[in-house]
Amino acid sequence: MKNHAYGFKPALSYSLLGAVLLGLIGCGGSGGGSNNNSSAQASSMVVSSSAPMSSSSVASSAAPTWELVWSDEFNGTTIDTSKWGYEKNCWGGGNNEQQCYTDRPVNSFVADGALTILAQREDFTGSDSPEGESPTTKTLPYTSARLRTKNIKEWTFGRFEIRAKLPAGQGTWPAIWMLPTNSPYGTWASSGEIDIMEAVNLKVVTNGSAPEAHVHGTLHFGRNWPGNVNSGADYLLPNNANPADDFHTYAVEWEEGEIRWYVDDVHFATQREAGWYGQYVQDGVLKDAPVGAPFDRFSKFHLLLNLAVGGNWAGNVNNKGVDESVFPQKMLVDFVRVYQCSASPSTGKGCATIGANAEIVAGHQRPVIGAVKLPGPPLFTMFDNDLAGGLSFDSYNPDGVISHSEIAESGRGDVWNIIKTGANGNAYFKVAGDPTDMRGWSGDSELIFDYKVNSKADGAKLLVKLDSGWPAVSDVSVPVADLGVWKEYRITLADLLDNGNSLASGKATLASIVNTFVVDPSAAMNVSFDNVRIEGKASSGVDEFAKLPLFTLYDSSIASGLQVQSYNPSGHITSSEVDDGAHGKVFKVVKTGADGNVFFNVINGPANLNHWSAKGELVFDFKVNSKAADTKLLIKMDSGWPNVSDVTVSLPADGVWTEYRIGVADLIDNGNSVSCCPGIAKLNAITNLFVVEPSGAIDVVFDNVRLVEKQ
Repeated sequence: MKNHAYGFKPALSYSLLGAVLLGLIGCGGSGGGSNNNSSAQASSMVVSSSAPMSSSSVASSAAPTWELVWSDEFNGTTIDTSKWGYEKNCWGGGNNEQQCYTDRPVNSFVADGALTILAQREDFTGSDSPEGESPTTKTLPYTSARLRTKNIKEWTFGRFEIRAKLPAGQGTWPAIWMLPTNSPYGTWASSGEIDIMEAVNLKVVTNGSAPEAHVHGTLHFGRNWPGNVNSGADYLLPNNANPADDFHTYAVEWEEGEIRWYVDDVHFATQREAGWYGQYVQDGVLKDAPVGAPFDRFSKFHLLLNLAVGGNWAGNVNNKGVDESVFPQKMLVDFVRVYQCSASPSTGKGCATIGANAEIVAGHQRPVIGAVKLPGPPLFTMFDNDLAGGLSFDSYNPDGVISHSEIAESGRGDVWNIIKTGANGNAYFKVAGDPTDMRGWSGDSELIFDYKVNSKADGAKLLVKLDSGWPAVSDVSVPVADLGVWKEYRITLADLLDNGNSLASGKATLASIVNTFVVDPSAAMNVSFDNVRIEGKASSGVDEFAKLPLFTLYDSSIASGLQVQSYNPSGHITSSEVDDGAHGKVFKVVKTGADGNVFFNVINGPANLNHWSAKGELVFDFKVNSKAADTKLLIKMDSGWPNVSDVTVSLPADGVWTEYRIGVADLIDNGNSVSCCPGIAKLNAITNLFVVEPSGAIDVVFDNVRLVEKQ
């Protein structure tokens, strides 16, 4: 399921859970445009939507056909556990969803020829991990079900067809989708995800709008989170019909190099291997997967059916949140059918059903592995008739409401035009490779651009951003009062960076820029840009950070050059400064669940700590006030996931101050203890100098955190 945070799928950036088992998404991402084909005609189909094709009917035809190889018609009285397994957890799907998934008959059952997945309001407590193996628990306010064929039946290529009636109401998020069971390409999303159908908040009316009726088809791919991307399209049924009012058939045809989406046999979207890619970490090195990966013959995918509640998508669009009054809600599934192409089961080719009006979704180009060197002072022109080398156009477009293109403008040549028709989404200049280091620019250098607001909704604002990866973003609100008039806007890089992120806690750093120019209107707007550039002089240089023989990270206050940040997807972790007797002010971390960490971020990093390698020690005092019995404490240095090195710190008895020491070289040599994602911190590129990640509930304080030279 989609990630709809800006540019990445919520997951655990440091934790074992997030790195190994990301189930639903989801922040970077880019979606496809909308395709509201209300007038599209159904293509002629070989496959019947009312009954599965028999093998005899396939044999009697000389033309290639879709041959039924697996199905569940739900004609019995119980769920067939030889075909479906259950997820059982209160993890929240990696998207801050509000449901626990159970295997109870109240949440999923077969009756009257259909599978029912029912979400209802009730507090429920369960394991806070995707596979339900963690003893750490969480209580959530809804229950539902997620059925899957994982480790029972998996496929590569074919036609996957599901007839379903969807739930309605704010906070509902039904999904019919596929994940890899076995993939050579690492963790999510370099291993891929195929969303056959998703919908959120159906029938909800927002500010007088038409009732929500879109269904979405999406691919997730790219690098391991958070370097993943997504692309897709949405669809509206003809005659203003709503998917929550009746059964409709949702399908994909997946063949080698191409995936197509259908609703009631109407082909509405196609994605091809030129628009998807895979890059994965092997032996600590980022590598290109073959062309076609991750949706290729080397991966086996299983089916999932679920009804989520709230979360980062459903809870953040339409009227936002979850409307408790609409529950219970049901997703009904009439049948699930899987076909292979008789012409070539090994490739899926030869049985394609092509609609003339289907949208070809552009997807994403494979980024260059390694940093791209962009022009430095005194001038870097990002766009003036053409986009600069080393950059590419991209967008985050979860609702299909934003488009961008180069258009001719009298007296200017080509300009970059952005049209937005809704609230969510942005367009940007993306660095073609890994994040680039722009610290060569002085702080008084200026970002300058010409812009013209052609039209806008009342109250719409225009944010322009510099982006180091959400939420490490800095933005400025650009005046939009004068319509149809070209204006010049200037802001120093120092001022832009200092603004930070107006939508979340975070701030960009010139040391690691992902997107050099982000345009984010808050509502409907048509706006054009020209002559986008940075002008200024070279920086005087970055002083060597944290010099010998002592650098104190925290002692009553955090050191200059560092800032406290956190990864907190589920609201489990907080940090604060508190008074603690003779120790004075100390740094307190409280965690109530499994997700999240707190860290000292290098503001103008990354920092070069090579000079600490031979004789340096990381030393700190700490006291555990309380903890769960099974909680462990990881302390880390980080130069960007998965290049992390960590150590498990033995926990003393509660209430006892203890000193801990480890050689910097020893810590670095430990590498990343998360088995899925081998890596090791790079001392010459440390972004987070002190990361605190408890595995579960704890109340712990730290003082006198320092790097010292061993005598």
